[in-house]
Parts: sequence; structure tokens; C-alpha cells
Amino acid sequence: MKKIIVTAVIIIALISVVVYAYVRQKKPSDALGRGQQSLPVETVPVANSDIAKMITTTGPISARAEVEVYPKQTGELVKLLVDEGDVVKEGQTLARIDAKQFEIQMNQALADLASAKAGYDKSSSLAFVNSETDFKQAKSNVDRLQAALRQATFDLQLQTKQADVQIKKADADLRIAQARLDAAESGTREQELEQAKVRKENAKRNLERLTALLKDEMVSQDQVETAQLQYDIYSAQLSLLEEGVRKEDIEVLKAQVETVQASLQSAQDNKMLIDIKQASLEAANAQVENAQAAYEQMAVAKDASTWEKDLAQVEASLKRAQATLESAQQHLDDTIIKAPINGVIAQRFLDKGDTASPTRPFVNIIDVDVVKVTAKIPEREIGNIKVGQTAVVKPDAYPGESFSGTVVNISPIIDRSSQTCDIEIEVSNPNHKLKAGMFTRVELTVLEHKGVPVIPADALLKEGEENFAYVVNGGKALKKKVVTGISDGVKTEILSGLEAGEQLIVAGRYSLRDGMAVTIAGEGKGAKGQEGKEARGLPEGGK
Repeated sequence: MKKIIVTAVIIIALISVVVYAYVRQKKPSDALGRGQQSLPVETVPVANSDIAKMITTTGPISARAEVEVYPKQTGELVKLLVDEGDVVKEGQTLARIDAKQFEIQMNQALADLASAKAGYDKSSSLAFVNSETDFKQAKSNVDRLQAALRQATFDLQLQTKQADVQIKKADADLRIAQARLDAAESGTREQELEQAKVRKENAKRNLERLTALLKDEMVSQDQVETAQLQYDIYSAQLSLLEEGVRKEDIEVLKAQVETVQASLQSAQDNKMLIDIKQASLEAANAQVENAQAAYEQMAVAKDASTWEKDLAQVEASLKRAQATLESAQQHLDDTIIKAPINGVIAQRFLDKGDTASPTRPFVNIIDVDVVKVTAKIPEREIGNIKVGQTAVVKPDAYPGESFSGTVVNISPIIDRSSQTCDIEIEVSNPNHKLKAGMFTRVELTVLEHKGVPVIPADALLKEGEENFAYVVNGGKALKKKVVTGISDGVKTEILSGLEAGEQLIVAGRYSLRDGMAVTIAGEGKGAKGQEGKEARGLPEGGK
């Protein structure tokens, strides 16, 4: 049964082929209706127009630049200033590593340099010890440095005390503000009110007792100040509990807490700066000691021979101290992690409290102000692509939207397996709408001809490898061989065979023969508009 069905299908197919061949071989006159003397056709004029050949390719979107930032020092991350998604500028501080040990090294290097500098100055000055004036100048230098040291010591002690007072006051203000806020947020209860009254009364009696003892110098001023602060805190708590607060008052109290916290942080930062100044004081002390030693050495110096022997060694020591200081400064600077480029934090790999090291990345920064598209171009078209050429980028993520890009690089290598060449296109992305990793289509104009003869692409007919078309000439169809140029799929460039103004047959052409009488039934839109449509009722052998 199967064999019978297969045989029947084959026979039907053969009959269809024979019938089709017969129809195609009919005389042109057979296509004319009874009583018709010519074949109705539709025409469009051959016109000059601009035409461009475009190619479409695809590729991924990536960041123009991507950098993994590695810390330059090892230590605990004590401050984080960025998170994923943050936009950063080149040179912006991203995080800080605990710098205590590096500050100590820096201070030691400062002191060592001061000592080496003083030693060098002392050795250099011995060559000029030739008179009583030199001894007097050396003694004067010692006196001057000692006076400067005493003044610097006094100033540092005063600044330290002032900083301590500021910290103590800011801390007390913070405790008062926090107590007010806590009381306001928790509300007033009778038991809390009574407890607050008792605390205030006890603080008052303690303050009065210590004030009396201070007169007899049995307690210190700090103890009295602490008691006063305690009394102020309890008084503020009681006042707040007695008055009660509104919602807006709570917001004000929160703002006060934040303000006082900032003041406390500022006072603590000032104290840290004072601690660093201690190194300068130590350096000044070293200068005094060296000046004193130089003075004593000058007193017994007989001639310049001693310092001449040691000067080279002292100078080398000074250079080593300078190099050590520069190294210590660099190590300290390296505790600050900075952004090497403008961009966006794509990933952060470490959190506050983690141990940073040069072997572990801290963040990944991508520059997406301008994104890059890598696309593949067929080898036969690569000669038509130029750096600086405009490209149209159409991401799949945004249907109907397009972005203008520029070709910035053409690979010097052809992929032999795919016969393609990679090109890079940069696209401005100020709003960061285009994301790294997106997939996109890319359109490029590879050839463009202006003011050339064009016809609708589907108006061409083929015989073997040759193209031809029909035009109306004296009421008859004239078959003309044509040579074509580029095509954009809608219209095709004519290099030879047709001229602008000729009436090109676009409908009814499949039933034509060269020299056949024709009647123009209508005129199409031509190659500049949409492609010509076949006139209704016109005979079409292959359409």
C-alpha cells in the first residue's frame, strides 16, 4: 500500500512540472485577453536618488574601562566611603586602612631626619670654627633652640588641655542631648519622674560637697567639673520629663544629637592632630640636643681635620634619613585607597573590619560614561569600514530605540574560522542607560552613492547570471540588459543599461517579450517611494 501511495505522489509531481513548463512556454499573445491588442502594464520612471548599502551585525556591550582596585597596604579597613552603584571620580577616597603603625613610623622617620640634619649641620660647621665669634654663635643657637623648644612645649600642652576640655564638653553635651532624646522618645512615667528627681537631688548634694572640699584643696578641679556635668545632665533629664515633648520636638532633639556628635568627632580629630604634632616637638628636642653637642664639640675642636673625615659619612646618614622619611610618607599615604579612574563601583569585595591586603581586590570600577560594543564584520566588507565612521546601535533591551556610536578601532587580525574581523564602537552613555553585558544590533553604512539612477529592487528580472528589465518605448516593451550596483533591499543602483526618465515596467513584466505591444495602465511610486505593486487584474506569469 505504501509503495502505491509513493508512486502516485511522484506521478502527480511530474504532471505538475510538465503543466508549469507548458504554461511558461506559452506565446505572449496567449496571455492577452480576448479582444485585447496590447498587454496592460504599470510603470515607474527611472530616477536619480541617493542609495546606501548597510550591513547589520551584533555584539555585546562592555565598559570602556574596567579596573580592579587593590589596596597598597595590609591592615584593617576602618572606614568605608563607597558602596556598589556609587559614581566616583578619579582620585576620590574610597576607604581608609588603619594607619596607626604607619603614623608611628612616620614620626620616627621625622625624628631621625631631624637628628641626621642636625648632625650634618654640626659637622659642616666645624670647618668654620676659627674665632671666638663662632663659639658665641653656637651658644646663641643653643639658647635660641631651647627657648623655641620651651615655647613649643608650652603651646602643645595648652593645645592638649584645650582639646581635652573640648572633648569632655562635647561628650557631656552629647550625653545630655542623648538623654533628652531618650526621655522624649520613651515618654514620661511617674516612676521615671521620681527617679529623675532623686538623681538630680543626689547630684546637687554631691556637687555642693565637692565644691566645699575644693576650697580646702581636698579634691581636684576635675572632680568638681565632673560633678557639675553630672548635675547638668540629671537636671536636663528631669526638665524634659516634666515638660513632655511633641513629635517635632523629638526631631529637633535628634538633630541636636547629630550636631553634638559632629562636634565630638571634630574635637577628637583635633586631638589626633595634636598627637601628630608631638613628633615635631620631639624633632625640636633633638635639634636642641644636637646643637648642645655641637657647641661642646666646637669648644674642644683644634682644627677642621676631624669633621672632614666624618662629613661624608654624616652626609650619607642624612640621605638615608631623607629616603626613610619619603618611604614612611608613602606608606602612610598608601593607607588611603583612591579611585584610579572615573566610573561606577560595580562590585565591592571587602567590608569594614576586613583585613585589606595587596593580594585581595577591594572594588571593581567600570567606566560606563562611554560604553564599547565589539562587533564582527565580514571580511569582504572590512575595506569599507573606517575609524571615525558612525554606527547605529540598537540594544535588544530597548526595542525601537537607537544610539549613535563611532568606530574607534578595527582589529588587524581576521578570524580564519569565521572570516570576520572585530571592530570596536564607542557610544556616549551619560545617563548610564546602556549596561555592560547587554546584547545589541549594530547597523553600519558600508557604501553610499548620491544622485545615481535607481529602480525598485524587485523590478529586475534574471536570465542566467544576467539582469534585465523592460521599459516602454514607442508603445512596445523594450528588453534591456542592465548592470547593477549596490542595493539596500528596497531599491537597486543601475550602473548601465537604463537612464533617468525611462519608463520602467514594474507590473505585468513576467508575461512580456521583447517588442510586445503594451498599454500603460497606471504609474507606480517608483524607487524613491515604496516598491511598485502589481496592477490588479494584470497577467503575471510568475507572480
